[in-house]
Amino acid sequence: MNGRFGIFLTVVMGILFHGPFVSLAYGEQWVMSVQHADLSPFKHRNGHGPGGINVDILDAIANEVGADLIFRDFTIAQGREKFQQGQVTVDCCLNKIWFPDQDNIQLFSDPIYRLIEVFVFPKDKAFPVPDTTVLRDKKVAGIKGFTYPGQENYGTRIDGDNPLEVLKMVEQGLVDVAVLERHAASFYINHNEMKVQFGDLYYSVDVSVRLHKSLSHRLDEVNKAIAKLKKTGRISAIIQRNIR
Repeated sequence: MNGRFGIFLTVVMGILFHGPFVSLAYGEQWVMSVQHADLSPFKHRNGHGPGGINVDILDAIANEVGADLIFRDFTIAQGREKFQQGQVTVDCCLNKIWFPDQDNIQLFSDPIYRLIEVFVFPKDKAFPVPDTTVLRDKKVAGIKGFTYPGQENYGTRIDGDNPLEVLKMVEQGLVDVAVLERHAASFYINHNEMKVQFGDLYYSVDVSVRLHKSLSHRLDEVNKAIAKLKKTGRISAIIQRNIR
């Protein structure tokens, strides 16, 4: 095989077989779980492949450090199990408090951005919520399975399966107020032109890259990449692009 033909064949093979499950890159491989369940704007498989805030951020970090990010289709539960087994090695964007007693298998990077839980009201029906005792006579919507600080003070809690379902309850006046993460709420409000409005900040939490301990040698590089992407405005741009 002559040199030119070898280069041509390499390019053709790359075009034919490049995708989320096959890579011809020679960098260290990082494996991320991206399930088919739509978790927009954070993770999804809409359009041409895996995407969303957390996927795009981790992809940008991997590019900065020269790693090859590949994706596997696992449910959330399967992804957690595969991480413990070392078959999934990275995830984004998470907080250590969500994974207690797993320090033997995990490391966390410096913070990347903040998840912000806010109160969401029907249009023109907002009221101050300095603390949750104000909600003792209110119908409060939240995401099924989520635990919220001070939720014992909610008058009645009505759960939805996802942010869009919760926002519809708010818009239709079925609840007095909802608790939603602001990035997720903004995404669905923008895409559905919903007549709701944000109220007070409820609480917020920093999120980071979760690395399997087998990648401990990469932690310093990951932190440097995060600092660079934040300084250049790339993180903010990724977030804004995904919630429009």
